[in-house]
Amino acid sequence: MISVLLMALVSSCNLTQLESPGSEEGRRSFTEPTTLPETVSGFENQFHGGSEKSWTALSFTLAGLDGLQDCRLDDVMLIRADGTYTYDGGETLCGAEDTEQMRAGTWAVTDEGRSLVFDEGTVREYTVTVNGLEEDIISLSGRYVGLAIKGIYESR
Repeated sequence: MISVLLMALVSSCNLTQLESPGSEEGRRSFTEPTTLPETVSGFENQFHGGSEKSWTALSFTLAGLDGLQDCRLDDVMLIRADGTYTYDGGETLCGAEDTEQMRAGTWAVTDEGRSLVFDEGTVREYTVTVNGLEEDIISLSGRYVGLAIKGIYESR
């Protein structure tokens, strides 16, 4: 899930699956966003694009280790303006808790646009901190089983 963008990306991480930073050859360079839209409605509009918007991972770290798991390269999160999402884990699932290709749930902006909560009120509830959202790149961080996680995502 995400429990979501991150939860889905993290829930199944195995440290042995992380690639070295040099293994991301051919990926486009980007600048991590550090600012947020001025209003919650501005944030929401950038996050869902007024209707719906797809997000894919550009970068992912678990416990400070750089590298993006190959099994995450084909994942797509579709964020909708009605507060729902669909997560497609792609053809290559990562294992562990990542056993469903398609998942769906809800999302909401909290803390004046500085946090997102996915699947609120369910056993999958997960909150992430929004580090920045500029144009079509968002930086999120959180914790999973006590480990710091961070993901940077691009809408396409």
